[in-house]
Amino acid sequence: MAAYTTFDVNNYKIEIEDKEALEFWLKNFQENATISTQTFTEAMLKKFPSENKKVVTVLCKHIICCSGDANKKDITAQEFDKFMRRFGPFESSIKNSQKVFFKEIKRKDGDCEYTLVRWYHGYLEDCKNKIISNPDKYLVREPKEKDRWHLLTVEYSKSFQKEGKKLLARNKKHLQINRKKNLFVWTQRDGKKQGHPDIEVALREMTSGRDPINSEMWNAVENQSLYQAASYDY
Repeated sequence: MAAYTTFDVNNYKIEIEDKEALEFWLKNFQENATISTQTFTEAMLKKFPSENKKVVTVLCKHIICCSGDANKKDITAQEFDKFMRRFGPFESSIKNSQKVFFKEIKRKDGDCEYTLVRWYHGYLEDCKNKIISNPDKYLVREPKEKDRWHLLTVEYSKSFQKEGKKLLARNKKHLQINRKKNLFVWTQRDGKKQGHPDIEVALREMTSGRDPINSEMWNAVENQSLYQAASYDY
């Protein structure tokens, strides 16, 4: 009996809910469901020439494909669709996502600099060891469940003493992205929902003011310590 190679046909479909984003994809990449991050970045920079080049480049290389891995060289139409569902419409998606993933620093000359947040880790396979090795800190990652575009997963640890032993408790919560109300919503200890327009405030409340665990993505972009600086030509 012949052996067959199986694959998910949904990965080869161009299904992007946002009409303008779909037109952009088809115009630049035709029916290709997967393209290189380099090709995608070049097209996005042409589409958004007035936006900060660093912001657009980092979004294309890391955030839109939900990856903290600088070695990831492609992006799919599905990943682009997920990004649009979170931060669309298309024309506003860069500004909307910039408010979440970048901190704005105003210089004396009036210009602004943008630094990537430390806490976003994208898809993280080994989140347990990451949490254990960084006690009393938190991280934000992509949910492992499919079709959870409206959620981000927040994990943190708490160290405590019990019967003379030092223990570490691990906690996981979901932060909902409410695009219609421009709120980040979480569930408090009493079970009530709470929302805030600033994700930094929401994370501070959810994690009781803990410090973030620096992501490899942040190290690569801001410190350029893990990968060659040439990969981030802004």
